[in-house]
Amino acid sequence: LPMLAPASYTGEDVVEFFCHGGRMPARLVVEACLLCGARAAGPGEFTRRAFLNGKLSLDQAEAVADLIHAEDELAAAAALRQLQGGFDRELDAIEGPLRELLAELEGSLEFAEEERIEIPPARQVQVIKDALSRLEYLLDLAPAGRHLREGVQVILAGPPNVGKSSLLNALLGEERVLVDHEPGTTRDVVTGRRRRGGVLFVLHDTAGLRPDGGRVEKMGMELTEKACAEGDIVLLLQEAGLAGAGEDGMSAGWPESEGQTVFRVWTKVDLVPELNEEAGPGEATVTSAVTGFGIEELWDRILAAADRDRLKEVSSLGVLLNSRHQSKLIRCRERLADLVVDLNREAPGGSRGPGEEVVATLLAGILAELGEITGRVFSEGLLDEVFSRFCVGK
Repeated sequence: LPMLAPASYTGEDVVEFFCHGGRMPARLVVEACLLCGARAAGPGEFTRRAFLNGKLSLDQAEAVADLIHAEDELAAAAALRQLQGGFDRELDAIEGPLRELLAELEGSLEFAEEERIEIPPARQVQVIKDALSRLEYLLDLAPAGRHLREGVQVILAGPPNVGKSSLLNALLGEERVLVDHEPGTTRDVVTGRRRRGGVLFVLHDTAGLRPDGGRVEKMGMELTEKACAEGDIVLLLQEAGLAGAGEDGMSAGWPESEGQTVFRVWTKVDLVPELNEEAGPGEATVTSAVTGFGIEELWDRILAAADRDRLKEVSSLGVLLNSRHQSKLIRCRERLADLVVDLNREAPGGSRGPGEEVVATLLAGILAELGEITGRVFSEGLLDEVFSRFCVGK
């Protein structure tokens, strides 16, 4: 099937072979092409060529990889909308006014000193503050991008034999983890995945936390503490009816990480029937992995916590930020914030802030950094970094 430039995916002349009958015909066709002088494509080579030929921006090219690897509906929708230009539109709303301001400043500098029409510092500050506000908005969406790409990380933590493995199995709807009455059965972090509400959740069963324990068990507890520190949602478990570290029967003073949600969960409520109709202390969710009591309520709370990061909003906008995008946006936010401070600072002689030439130079640098997100400004090293994460041939 020939697809001629510029209408092909890469913008070049392309021929596709459709090889029916399994892998062997395809392998033989590839071998024949190589014998005729062709070479195998490198990771992401077709998408890289599409970018270089102006068919895609760099963030759209990254969305191709996100779409290929998407594991749930919201992630796939977010990647598709970014591929259709969602992120580009948000960035253009930031870059457009800054480019206009830069053009005015550079135009003003073309005139002689006595003919120059100065751009009021107050107007410069307002344009930059508007850009800062939009940058903040995008950065607020960054956690959702990670959650859609990697899944929402849910950690089950608590003392030994509290029912973490049983609860994990109940939440997953399958027997994923070995369950035994002997404390310390789980020595390592065991992971399971489930999709709910169009979102991928990655649930982690961890080693029990207690003051004493053998050397191997302590190593497991170190992994638990590390997982809890990095998790998005931590389910802190306590057996129903048992006194704990806190006055309400739960572990008190749990150190929450920034942006993390911690839920208190009572387990084994089937052993304490009088609690079946009541909420646990401290608004804990009361559950039983044996009867299924409270499992759907707990899922509702997990879904509500995940939605606080605006997953649906990110999916509808098509703004699936990755670490590269985030680091560039943070850097530009810092530079714009510094520029606002400089413009508001009163200089000797009563004038305010740096001169227009300095502001123009700084704005040009900031716009160049923003341009690296879409690929308007790029280097071969940047392209190697981005496309090395692609599948071969994509």
